Amino acid sequence: MKAVIIGSGIGGLLTSSFLAKNGYEVTVLEKAPYVGGRFTNLDYKGFGLSTGAFHMLPHGEDGPLAYLLKLLGANVTIVNSNPKGRIFYEGKTFHYRDGWKYLSWRERARAMKLLADIKRNKLPEGEEAETSGREWIKEKIGDNEFVDLFIKSFLGWADSVLDVPAGELAREIKTVLRWGGPGLVKGGCKAVTNELARLTREKGGKVLTRKKVVEIDPDEKKVITADGEEFSYNVLISNIGIKETVELVGRGHFDRDYLRRVDSLKPSEGIKYNVALRGESRIGNTVVFTLDTERINGYNEPSSINPELAPKGYTLIMLHHALQSRNVKAEQRKGIEDIYRIFPNLDVEGEILLIQTYLDGNPVNRVASGQVVEDFSIEGVYIVGDAYRPPGGIEVEGIALGVMRALEKLGLGTFEGWYP
Repeated sequence: MKAVIIGSGIGGLLTSSFLAKNGYEVTVLEKAPYVGGRFTNLDYKGFGLSTGAFHMLPHGEDGPLAYLLKLLGANVTIVNSNPKGRIFYEGKTFHYRDGWKYLSWRERARAMKLLADIKRNKLPEGEEAETSGREWIKEKIGDNEFVDLFIKSFLGWADSVLDVPAGELAREIKTVLRWGGPGLVKGGCKAVTNELARLTREKGGKVLTRKKVVEIDPDEKKVITADGEEFSYNVLISNIGIKETVELVGRGHFDRDYLRRVDSLKPSEGIKYNVALRGESRIGNTVVFTLDTERINGYNEPSSINPELAPKGYTLIMLHHALQSRNVKAEQRKGIEDIYRIFPNLDVEGEILLIQTYLDGNPVNRVASGQVVEDFSIEGVYIVGDAYRPPGGIEVEGIALGVMRALEKLGLGTFEGWYP
């Protein structure tokens, strides 16, 4: 059985590794000169930045991505965050548990009941599930500014949007309650994607870079690259997005209703700031949710367990904010103002190394959280990656859940207990 994978992002490489392990003749086609997509390392001025992600997994060594890596026998080390998170509020940074003091006794009781209900799988249904997640939280707990700012910060950091439907938010809370908080990857993002590429090759698979696919012929079951080379397949895995895959196949192969649903999908977009600070680790292996900032939603410190990501005497901070307008320059200015609010002595202690903006053809996620198009109607073609994350799946953990779905459809595993 021949399998062709378009795109060597984490979704494509996860799938290629399992296919190769199960005896498929695998070929991965990647248009870039390197593998990993937005989940690999970028060397810049002696720092190990990333092409997109934050060298961090949303659920650390206990989430679905770590589980798939274990099944593959991947040589990847993940260190769970401790604490799971901190909060920056009113100019102070504190343990996330100390945030309870900003709730009244009644609000605490209602919050605890809501968390218990979510843990018992009592989730929003019907029209309620489609309402604003932040408004749903206000209805359940109360109109508490601290709570709303925390949810906004969490969504901005985790999903690169400032609100999601109530059903999606409830499932994301459920995954955090079930699988815990984040964890940093030893060696950064590339430790994962390079290992998956190695596992694919070890089982006889090919990983070809500078191979841009320009057409999918579903009748002949072949893909054609920009240099005119053709690759036949029995199974085709697309890691380049639903919309992009539809265009390669040709819109004439799909009915109007499906195209309408695909065309309605919206991406999540954001800006990442890479900051160098002199001296020792500042926050350690955790995430800081920033509540009283205008744009920045959160930040982490990947060099806290990966000193090789920063030159000696420096530490690396990565901050992120979900775009609130299409005026990128204005958004960046507000983000920089926030950075100085968090690190008021930045000019003395360090510098902003690089600002990375993710939008248009290179968004944070091709499909924002809370939007799912389950079926792809072309026989033998499966979608994985950031365009297909089942409900409740945060960032790369959602990508892992999508890969699980594809593997189940191919008869290569059963993962029912993993879906939120």
